[in-house]
Amino acid sequence: MSIRKRTSKKSKNGYVYEVYFNYKTNGITNRYTKSGFKTKKEAQEHEALMLAEVKEKGKINKDSAKTLNQVYKEFLELGANEYQANTILGTKLQYERNVKAQLGDISVKNFDYALLQGYFNKRGSLGIETNKSTRKALNRLLNYAVKVGYIKNNPINLVKVIGIENKREKDQVLLDTELNILLNALESANDFNKKAYSIAIQIGKYTGLRVSEVFALEKEDINFNENCINVNRKLVYDGLKKDEIYATHQMKSKSSKAIIPLASVLKSVLTDWFKINPYDHIICDVEGKYINPKTFSIYMKKLAKKHNINFNFHMLRHTFATTLVMNDVDIKTTQELMRHSDFNTTMTLYTHISKEHKSKVINDVFGLKSVEKVAKTNNEIKTLN
Repeated sequence: MSIRKRTSKKSKNGYVYEVYFNYKTNGITNRYTKSGFKTKKEAQEHEALMLAEVKEKGKINKDSAKTLNQVYKEFLELGANEYQANTILGTKLQYERNVKAQLGDISVKNFDYALLQGYFNKRGSLGIETNKSTRKALNRLLNYAVKVGYIKNNPINLVKVIGIENKREKDQVLLDTELNILLNALESANDFNKKAYSIAIQIGKYTGLRVSEVFALEKEDINFNENCINVNRKLVYDGLKKDEIYATHQMKSKSSKAIIPLASVLKSVLTDWFKINPYDHIICDVEGKYINPKTFSIYMKKLAKKHNINFNFHMLRHTFATTLVMNDVDIKTTQELMRHSDFNTTMTLYTHISKEHKSKVINDVFGLKSVEKVAKTNNEIKTLN
């Protein structure tokens, strides 16, 4: 057995896991050991990576002087399999655009808190969401560097990301009047593709599904008899050409796969759409091919701007969640309908909206008009007495 527990005073659990095994290079037996893994799964992943390196290169390279560019290349070859396709595409995008030129030639052994925090401080004038995405990409690369033994710890865990927050697009609720304007504009175009856009928006409104999930739906996923939708795949499209786009059953999390209710109003919408759409894909172009959500987003941004409406697809998910909370749907049910894997995600959302709702209630109750009304009522009572 090549994984074992070892006692550790520094660990909260009182122990850590160690990887150890022998391997031969040019007929010479070598021994590899690395300890400090918090879980057995982490140790197993590291062991698999090291054995793969031995199989491929005949040895284990302990050269911690490797640059981040070299680690990045190695990560794509050996360490990317544990991530979803969209995650790897996002990592490539962030690295090539934002990391490579500034940090790529630096040895990973020189990466520390000061270097990384300084890097992100210089990016303070950029959008905070972009900086968060860049931090996640770096985190994956440095975690890989830890797994293969190039560095002992990942310093990015201490780094705080700053940046400009786009308040116009974050967590805003779409009003029915705004959605109706956009839907009417799409319907009046009398175009198959625009009609598909309209259907996508309505699915998002009544289900809270993510854009990649909506655009991957098939007719077989809709059960009109049981009034439910089987959410079991998502679209992989980021960085791909139209003919390369595909659907995968590898979802964001285990809870993302679920059977969700089909609202009666959406059932009516889909019933009519299926009479027009002859293809298996629910959201597709006039030739029955997948529609790239980015193409959809570009068109909708222009259309929304024309009508002075702020719109992005994720706002439909937030609107769905807000509608649930504001109608006193309990937290557990909200979590299941949103398919959040972490209860705290739902709790944060629930608490945030509830605070706003309670604040509105208090202001409505104790507003000036309410006080005047109470005073007037009291005076009328006194007069009658």
